[in-house]
Amino acid sequence: MHSKSLSQWLNLRMGRPLHSEDVSLEQLQEWQFNQLRKTLGQAATSCPFYANHLQGVTIEEIKNPADLSTLPFTTAEDLRNNPINFLCTSQDDIARAITLSSSGSSGPPKRLFFTAGDLERTTEFFHYGMGPLVDEGETVLALLPDSRPGGVGKLFSESISRLGANTVYPEDPSNIPALVDLLIDSRATCILGPAIHIHALARLWESHGLPDNQIHSALLCWDVLPEIAIQTISKALGCEIFCHWGMTETCLGGAVECEEGSGMHLREPDFYLEIVDPETGLSVPDGTSGEIIFTTLSRRAMPLIRYKTGDIGKIIPEKCTCGLPMRRLDDVKGRLKSDIILPNSENLSLSELNEIILPFVEVLDFKVSFQHLPPILEITLDIAPDAKASSCFFNSIMSHPKIKIITAENDLNINIRVDNHNGSISSGFGKRLITSA
Repeated sequence: MHSKSLSQWLNLRMGRPLHSEDVSLEQLQEWQFNQLRKTLGQAATSCPFYANHLQGVTIEEIKNPADLSTLPFTTAEDLRNNPINFLCTSQDDIARAITLSSSGSSGPPKRLFFTAGDLERTTEFFHYGMGPLVDEGETVLALLPDSRPGGVGKLFSESISRLGANTVYPEDPSNIPALVDLLIDSRATCILGPAIHIHALARLWESHGLPDNQIHSALLCWDVLPEIAIQTISKALGCEIFCHWGMTETCLGGAVECEEGSGMHLREPDFYLEIVDPETGLSVPDGTSGEIIFTTLSRRAMPLIRYKTGDIGKIIPEKCTCGLPMRRLDDVKGRLKSDIILPNSENLSLSELNEIILPFVEVLDFKVSFQHLPPILEITLDIAPDAKASSCFFNSIMSHPKIKIITAENDLNINIRVDNHNGSISSGFGKRLITSA
């Protein structure tokens, strides 16, 4: 992403002339906290949940990041308990409602509501963010869910159409051979979607000996893959790689890399982001990993105040060399409580398993489940057509220091099996997780 486009978008959102000189970090933060106080006032007077949740808060005193500690957190459980109590508008004003079932909870799903204006601001973010990647007349292959009105696929295609470009969608994003065919037939020059899908596509693209000069850029969403996997995509497709972080709660768009490729610039006109210690809830210094917390600044239907995302990341302390004042999010590697807790109380993360498994050229995707008693680690592979799991695969798993120790001391059993062998992958849309029992 080129900083010039995002700089124009920032000026637009702050009510400045489009081609104004760059905003300073101090100007941006002052503007953000003015918007934040408006959001607090709106929520306290119009939203049943926050009318109670914000009792005792003096809104006028919230002037800088240090003051945020006086505000209570909002949790996913709060949303599940009674989402209607979060509404600040009439239900007649709602343009889109999204239901999110949690893979880690047996409780009721979360419901999120958006007005047409809320959705338009996301389309605008996509428009300015994608502008440097796509020229007029070009085509983007988008691996996105929900092309219905208000869905992320529809918002994205609208943003691309404003650039004079086109979007194509696959019938089944999990069918990687079909993605390869669609990419060839559509002559798309940009691809956007889940990182694991694009990695699998790159593996098949390379194995077929296809040219590395068709795709100019790829935008990876949802998961963060290890550097070796990103290098695989870049080499096989011959393209620049950009990363994006977001979730439905942030109205789908959240943070995106610029051309410097060193962290993702936050969507600061629409939310203020904090990083806190997940145990104490206290803010941590920039450069320190912790739980990602955000407060919406422009959400009309359903503002969220100090919402605990469950994602882990950190803020890069230095200003980006591209000149943008928007802070950068980095090192988003997973979710709280998503690691395997091994019998010796050590954690084994999906990020670590990515590092071990994805370098094998035949592996397109994998799932992991862990059983505590007796300890069993099961790895299910999706491999390329006409390939077979390497004889080195098991040895690579066993040589990982944590696994090696647990196998020796606690009789850990490791089961490895192949699920899909036709080029399809198991991962859907959303963050990949380890299941545990």
